[in-house]
Amino acid sequence: MVTGPHGTGGDLAAFIARLDTAGELCRIEAIVDPILEIAAITDRVCKRPGGGTALLFEHPAGSDFKVATNLFGSTGRLCRALGIDDLNELTRRLTLLLSHLPAAEFASFDRDLGRLPIFSRFAPHACNEPEGDLQQMVPPDLTRIPFLQSWPDDGSGDGFPRYLTLPQVYTVDPEGGTANCGMYRVQLRGGHGAAIQWKTGSGGARHAEQYRRAGKKMPVAIVLGGAPAALFSALFPLPGALDELTFAGFLGGSPLTTVPCRSVPLRVPRGAEIVIEGYVDPARLVSEGPFGNHTGFYSAAAPAPLLEVTAICHRPDAVIPATIVGPPPMEDCWMAQVWERLLLAFLHKLLPEIADIHFPPEWIFHQSAIISLENPRPAMVRNCAGELWRLPWFASARLLVFIDAGTGPATLHHAAWRTINLTDAATDMFSDPTTGRRAMDGTGCRFPRRELHRGSEITSRITSRWKEYQIP
Repeated sequence: MVTGPHGTGGDLAAFIARLDTAGELCRIEAIVDPILEIAAITDRVCKRPGGGTALLFEHPAGSDFKVATNLFGSTGRLCRALGIDDLNELTRRLTLLLSHLPAAEFASFDRDLGRLPIFSRFAPHACNEPEGDLQQMVPPDLTRIPFLQSWPDDGSGDGFPRYLTLPQVYTVDPEGGTANCGMYRVQLRGGHGAAIQWKTGSGGARHAEQYRRAGKKMPVAIVLGGAPAALFSALFPLPGALDELTFAGFLGGSPLTTVPCRSVPLRVPRGAEIVIEGYVDPARLVSEGPFGNHTGFYSAAAPAPLLEVTAICHRPDAVIPATIVGPPPMEDCWMAQVWERLLLAFLHKLLPEIADIHFPPEWIFHQSAIISLENPRPAMVRNCAGELWRLPWFASARLLVFIDAGTGPATLHHAAWRTINLTDAATDMFSDPTTGRRAMDGTGCRFPRRELHRGSEITSRITSRWKEYQIP
């Protein structure tokens, strides 16, 4: 397991160095335009078998900063980022942590986990001095940073096409409680402004509403880089108000260290490449979008609050991490595997009959999944679907497909074969009458059929004689 200054994952610079040493990083020395060109190159590379290589653009046109893309676009790089050998290790670790909870109640997951000493020991450590490795940009100017335009119509509503695509956005409620860190869409709007599209129901949106009611501007800090564990923690829809930085410490294996911002009353993790600080007036909205998003289609332009930048701090040799989203497979499909393995532990605690879960890349951004059940019985699928639909993780799931865990892996290939052969559309496909969400019982327990199996004797025989057959 790899160790670094911020736990097992290290910071972004250490992670990139490890990729370089392992031969998993391609350095691009040619001058490349951050307007569409970097995204087009990344799109082509990340669709290669196995996810392609990570890319480091050393000379983005018009900027002194480097850009890194596809950093997390393979299972191997995900494991390197989190200092683990196998993504299933995440399921095992979180399952062990959850075993200390006396009950399985989603509504109290955040509070119950927060009280566990075995979890709270990963809470961040506070340093009261600003990070010395960061120098302030004077005057602050976002246009000096090579943020990307990914798709031709991005930002065409108001003519602002460039976006921050891997931002960790830090906010806190007006009373100064536990900070929230989320990953939201951030649109560059000139040198001193950025539109932030909060996700409905997110901690950032909740804080913005509290400031709006109080008639106050909200301090915001946007971090690029730092510990990969913090980036993943910001990306995931963790239960309730579970502290993202403590969870990042748990993911990375040791607590992060936070430092104060220069111009806003917020703290951010040490080790960032760039920190953008400012204030949002929740009552002042601009039009953000359209944006080519995870589904492979443009999301429509929508109102979003405007961040007024007060300071930008950066490393002298800062690398800007970015991701490109669009028609799968993309880097985000690989990154979602981390959440899939963690979600399995949460789900198994709530519903022990769930043996495995798989988000096909083509489905994942609609909360749609293939779910394996242990020893399925009649009515189990309907009961399980009802329980899952009550969770925010599946509240808008377009389709849930259930299979028998004893018949094979929870893959799209296997599930498609079984469901088309073993289901009765009239009885085994059902929907939630309120929302129209659908589920399919592909377990086959209502119509058991004997599957074709070769048998161990003949399988062993041909295996032992395979070279003799001389089949190329």
